[in-house]
Amino acid sequence: MKFQEQYGNFKHTASGKVREIYTDKYIDCIMLVATDRVSAFDQKLKVEIPDKGKILTAISAEFAHLADDSWGIPVAHLYADVPHMRYINYLDIDAFEGGPSFQNAPELSGRFTIMDNLRMFPVECIVRGYLFGSIWKLYKQGERRICGVDLPNGLVKGSKLKQPIFTPTTKAPEGQRDENITLEEMAKIIEDADLVAEGEGASVAMDIRNRCIELYQKASDYVYEHSDLIIADTKFELGLWHDIISFGDEILTPDSSRFWDAKTFVPGEEPKSFDKQIVRDYLAEAKARGEDITSLPDVIIAKTRQRYVELYSRITGKAWPEE
Repeated sequence: MKFQEQYGNFKHTASGKVREIYTDKYIDCIMLVATDRVSAFDQKLKVEIPDKGKILTAISAEFAHLADDSWGIPVAHLYADVPHMRYINYLDIDAFEGGPSFQNAPELSGRFTIMDNLRMFPVECIVRGYLFGSIWKLYKQGERRICGVDLPNGLVKGSKLKQPIFTPTTKAPEGQRDENITLEEMAKIIEDADLVAEGEGASVAMDIRNRCIELYQKASDYVYEHSDLIIADTKFELGLWHDIISFGDEILTPDSSRFWDAKTFVPGEEPKSFDKQIVRDYLAEAKARGEDITSLPDVIIAKTRQRYVELYSRITGKAWPEE
């Protein structure tokens, strides 16, 4: 999938693992374009999941709409092109003279989100409601204090935690692994990045923590009640819009969150997952066999896409339109 260097006033400025980033020349905003690329374990694979970018754009827009309109939580999302569900529109796209036109650039259709250009905090903000993934591995090895949070004995894989916990990490360069940090270490990183005044890092870090847990809890309650889904954990990225702390990037998508089927979930057993856990499991097994994997079999691609499609339908109540 190829994208142009410029769409109207939006010029390409960076490439992420799965997104392309464009900056408007005149207005302080950015355009995120979700590709069909896939990454796992900080590794970008040479493969695409059909419609992945469109599905993630639609799910993120749904949660941005809920956060902004129903839960009173600031998000940077201004406009998302989600033609297959109700139109999420926070501004008049025609105000962007010469801006993106998916009639003339079909590769953008259903994939782009226009957002405030935040000054991003250089940390990954992770909230966990269940013991799974990397913290389960640490717990199994005997660790009971993770990112400054104490965990009790006697938990099993997938145990629901008494309260959601905040486990931030560094934001490592591509190809390197993020490292767990404490809230105090996060505060220092924020201060060192000159995003807040000296001495204010601790209060800002705590504010970020509280906002992340609040959004996670509200989204978890919503999907459990409406969709019989569990959000096991999620990763947020936040930044400053002037002096306002706001959520940027995508939120609560199957790329940044683990979604499980609440009807079939049993602690201690492998949950049915609606995220890219299928890809993670395949790569983990390949690594155990000593293989260097950069692509995926067709069956893994098809299964992953189907899980994304099913998750979209569960969250929105709408069927994904198959062209």
